[in-house]
Amino acid sequence: MSDMNKYINNLVSEFMKLSFDDIKNCSDAEKLLYLYAYYHYFNADSSKISDIIQGNTFQPEAIDHITGVYIDQDSDRGDVDAVIAVYSENNTFDFPAILKIFKDAEETICMTQEHKYNVRKELSDLLNDDDYQVSATRPLKIRLITNYDPKNVGNKRSITNALQTMKPKHDFVTYLLSFGLDIEYEIMEIENPKEYVDEAVIQLDAPDNFIRFGAEGSLIVNISAMSLKNLYEQYGYRGLFAQNLRYYVKNAKIDGNIIESIQERPENFWYYNNGVILICDDYIIEGDQIFVQFFSIINGGQTTKLVGETDFKKDFFIQCKIIKNKYKSEDDRLEFIANVAEATNTQKPIKDKDLIANRIEQRLLKKQLADAGIYCQIKRGEKVNKKLYPAAWQNTTNEELGQFLLSFVYQKPGTARGSKASICGNNERYNLLFNKKYNSGFLGDLLKIKAFYKLWANHVKKNDDGSDPYKTGLVNNGMFFMTAIIGVICKVYYRHDVIRQITTSVMSEQKLEVVAQHDIDHPIFYLGLEKKEQFFALFEYCYIKFYRPGYEFLKTFKERYNNYSNFTKVNNNYVTYVFKQIEFEFRHGIPADDMVFLDSILYQATEEDILRNKELLEKYVNLVYVDDFSASSVPENISINIKDALVAYRTKTYKLHHIKAYEVFKNVSCDRIAKFAPTTLEDLKALRCLDEAQLTLYGQDIINIVKQFIF
Repeated sequence: MSDMNKYINNLVSEFMKLSFDDIKNCSDAEKLLYLYAYYHYFNADSSKISDIIQGNTFQPEAIDHITGVYIDQDSDRGDVDAVIAVYSENNTFDFPAILKIFKDAEETICMTQEHKYNVRKELSDLLNDDDYQVSATRPLKIRLITNYDPKNVGNKRSITNALQTMKPKHDFVTYLLSFGLDIEYEIMEIENPKEYVDEAVIQLDAPDNFIRFGAEGSLIVNISAMSLKNLYEQYGYRGLFAQNLRYYVKNAKIDGNIIESIQERPENFWYYNNGVILICDDYIIEGDQIFVQFFSIINGGQTTKLVGETDFKKDFFIQCKIIKNKYKSEDDRLEFIANVAEATNTQKPIKDKDLIANRIEQRLLKKQLADAGIYCQIKRGEKVNKKLYPAAWQNTTNEELGQFLLSFVYQKPGTARGSKASICGNNERYNLLFNKKYNSGFLGDLLKIKAFYKLWANHVKKNDDGSDPYKTGLVNNGMFFMTAIIGVICKVYYRHDVIRQITTSVMSEQKLEVVAQHDIDHPIFYLGLEKKEQFFALFEYCYIKFYRPGYEFLKTFKERYNNYSNFTKVNNNYVTYVFKQIEFEFRHGIPADDMVFLDSILYQATEEDILRNKELLEKYVNLVYVDDFSASSVPENISINIKDALVAYRTKTYKLHHIKAYEVFKNVSCDRIAKFAPTTLEDLKALRCLDEAQLTLYGQDIINIVKQFIF
C-alpha cells in the first residue's frame, strides 16, 4: 500500500469515528480532496470536518472539473482556492489535458461570479456567497492536486515550468499543481514535524569568501543557487522554513519578477535580490563549502521556494546571512529567533496575525496551552504535531481562541463570526482578549465547545426530518451564538447576583455589561466530561430554551427573514433576541429542573474558585456603555470641564509613556468619570470603568483632576 493510500484510509477512519459515515461512498478523487483540505486548509483539525465537507463541489461528470472550493486563511488576502482533484489509478498523468482543465475552471468561476451563465448548484452556492467573491484584491488560486508522482525531479520541473508559462486570463488568478509527494510532505509536517534541518552542506562562491560578525561568529556569504535548490528539494517540507515568521505566501507579480531574474538575468540576481537569512546552532567552513547544523531559513522563503521550483541551467549566487544563535537557554534562543524573524520580515506585506506572533503574551499563551496539552498556532503556516495533540479540542489558533473568548467572555458572538480579522488586527480588541491571564482548564473547555459543537451540527443535519424548519440553518451558523449563550449560563451559575443585576438594569447595554466580564478562573465543564452525548444535551437545551425562541421572536417582526448567516454575524441580534430569552427564563434565578441538569454538566466550583472569580472581576473591567440615563448631581458644565481636563491628561500620559491612549483609559471611561465626578479612589473603583492596573497607575491623578472642579 502506498503512503497516499495509507493516509486516505486513516482519514476515512477519522471521518467515520466522528460519525461522518458518508465518506465510505466517496470516490477516490473525493477522498483525495478531503485529505488535502484536512491538512492544507484546516491543519488537521478534526473539528473542522463539516467545513471540509461543505467545501466539496464534486460531481463525476462536471465539465468544470472543480471538486472543492475553500478559503486559504494562511494567504495574505484570504485567497479563494478552487481545487481540482485528479486521482490516478496507474500513476499516469495526461499533462496536455490538465492544462485545458485549468482554463475551463477559471472561465467557469469568473463567468459565474459575473452572472454571465449558470453552473451546477453545488458550485454556484459557494461561488455566489460574499465570502468567496474573487477580484483584483481577492485572488483566486486554481489548484490541481493529484496522487501522481513524476518519475524524477527533472520530470517534475518540466511539468511545473510548463504550467508557469501558461498565463491565466485574469491577473488575479494563478495556477498551482501539487503532486502526491507534495501532499505527503505537508502531511508529514503535521504527523511528524521537524523544527529545523539537522545538517546540510551548502556551496559557496569561493573558498574563504566570508565576513564574520559578532563574538559568536555569524557570517555573510554568497551561496550557490543550485545548492539552495537542493536544500529546498530535500528539506522544503522538513524543517527548512520551520522558524520563519510565516511560511511562503504566493504573490504573482513579485514571483514573476524573481522567476524572470532566475531564468533571464542570473548574473544580476545577486544585485536584484535581498538574499536569504538562516539561523543555526553551529557551522564548519571547509574551502568553498559550509557545513551547517540545526538550521532554518527565517527570511527569504519566497526566494528559496522559487529558486527551488524554477528550471535554470546556469548557476548563480545569492547573498546569505548565516546567524549563529548566541544564547544557551531555550527561552532566550527562541526569543532571539523570533525577534530576528520579525525584524527581517517587516518590509513585506504581512498580516496582523504575523505581526503579533512574536509578542510575549502570544508566546506565553502558546507555552501555557502546550503545558495543558493543547496546540495553539500563533504563526501562519505552523503545523500541529498530531501525535502530541490527537483530539479535536487540542488543536487551535490564537485567532480561533480569540473568537471563543470574544463570544463566551465578552458576549460579542456576531463580531467573533463576522469579523475574525479584528481579533489580531484591532489593537483595542486584541488588548481586551490577550493582555489577560486565563485559566488553562477554562481555555481547554472553550475548545471542547468547538469540537463537540461541530459533531452536534453534523448530527442535527443527518437527523433533520423537517419538523423544525429553522434548526439546521441556525445550528450550521450558530457556534458562536451558542458559545455566548453557554457563557451567560455559566456566569449566572457561578455568580448568583448576576440575575438581579440584569433584571434591575434599564438599558440592554447595562444588562450586557453585567455579564461581558472576565470572571471565571476555573474549568466550566464537569471534570472528565468527554462524552459527546452530554455536550449534545447541553446544546439541545440551549437551542430549545434560548436560541430558537430568540430567532422566532425576530420572525414576529420580520416574517420573511431566513438569512441565518447574516443573523449570526450581528451582535445586536444576539442581544436583542437571544439574550432577552435568557433574561426571561432566568429572571427569578435558574429553575430547579434546569439546575439539576446543569449540575450534571458544569464544573462544581469550590469556595477558592469563587473567590478567584471575584478577584478577576475586580482586576479586569470591560466597559460596554455610556451611562446617559442615570441621574447625576454634577452640573453639565462641570462635567464638560472635567472631561476636557481628563483628555488633556490622557494625551500627555500616553505620549510620555509611548502607549496607546485607551491603555490610560477609554473614551467611554472618560465620559463616565466626568459625569459622576468621583472624589475618592473607592468611588472611582465603584464606577467600574478602570482596570485594577489603571486604577493603580492613574487613579489618584484622576481624582486630583476631578477635585479641581468639585471643591
